[in-house]
Order: sequence, then C-alpha cells, then structure tokens
Amino acid sequence: MKKLLFTVLFLTVFAVAAWAQAPQPFSLYAGGALSLPAAPDGFKEGYKTGFHGSIGFGYKAAPNTQIVAKVEHHQFPIDFDSNPLLSTLTGVEGGANKMWMFGVDARMSFALPSSPVKPFVLGGLGMAKIQQSEFSGSNTLATSTLNSLIQEDQNKMYFNLGAGVELKAGPAWSLFAQLRYVSIATEGESSSFVPVTLGVKFF
Repeated sequence: MKKLLFTVLFLTVFAVAAWAQAPQPFSLYAGGALSLPAAPDGFKEGYKTGFHGSIGFGYKAAPNTQIVAKVEHHQFPIDFDSNPLLSTLTGVEGGANKMWMFGVDARMSFALPSSPVKPFVLGGLGMAKIQQSEFSGSNTLATSTLNSLIQEDQNKMYFNLGAGVELKAGPAWSLFAQLRYVSIATEGESSSFVPVTLGVKFF
C-alpha cells in the first residue's frame, strides 16, 4: 500500500512539474500596494493615500499579448485633518472611500534578448462600484449626522493605462511591478488615481 501511494505521489508531482514547464496559454496574476488620489481636488485633498489588492486571469491572444480579466479593490481613508468641519470633531472615524473594479486589459510585453526582464504596457476599461463606508465612534450625534449625508453607491465606467516590468523568478512564476493611471467617469468631473502595484504572475 505504501509503495502504491508513493508511486501515485511521484507520478502526480512529475505530471504537475511537466505541465508547469510546458508553455501555457493562461496566466494568473495577484498583486497590490498603494493607490494615490490624483483628481479632482476634493478627492485628492479629502482622502489619504490608500491601498489595493487585485487578481487577474490572463489568456494569451498573441505571442506577446494577453487579454486579462481582473477584479480589484481600492480603499482610501478619509483625511480628517484636511477638512475644516471634520477636523473639529472628536470621537469619529471611518468614512473611507471604497471601490470594487471589474475590468479587462490588453497587456503587451516586449522581450529583451538574453534578459529575464520584460517591460510591458497595458490598457483597458471596466466598471467601478464606488461606495463610502459609514462613520463610527463615540460621538454618536456626529456619526449619525455624517452617515445621513452619505451618497448612494455609484456604478461608473473607468479606463486605465499603465506600464511596468516583469522579472522571471522561476520556471512557472514571475514578479512584476506596474504603475497605472485610472480615470472613473464620476458625475461632474472624472475621478482619477494612480495605483502602484507589486505582484506575482503564475505561468
């Protein structure tokens, strides 16, 4: 029985390793880091540098091009100190700006001869769900008043453009760093921010 289990385990490991070595049309991305508010002034000055996480699934559509379907979550903490009204309140927290983003990118890489580094550019569009978290804290009068002023969730189109570098780190995975400009078609004036992402690409 032990010999059979050992044989099955050996064959499974061998098959997975062989599959990883073979060229794959699919890739899996996972990453995150900082999100920097850029415009308009109310967004840039009213919120602090945030953070994000993302996952993506890529399909090789051409030798150096992938189509990547992705999901991202961005969160920007409110800057109480920059707001004349909020800065006078004590016992209040929360109120973060949160975004779920669902989109598709075209990602084109450029191989450098005899180098493990690949520069790439990307561009795409999708839908962003924008929401503001409720305020909380010991100042119940202030939190209830602020919560009554929170707008309803918004669903808006967005586009993004960016560039980065990918570093081959193993037979089936790579590290990548990228910088993007994201613009969301919010009412009145578009909202924009700059995500800085560090991540891992499998296959």
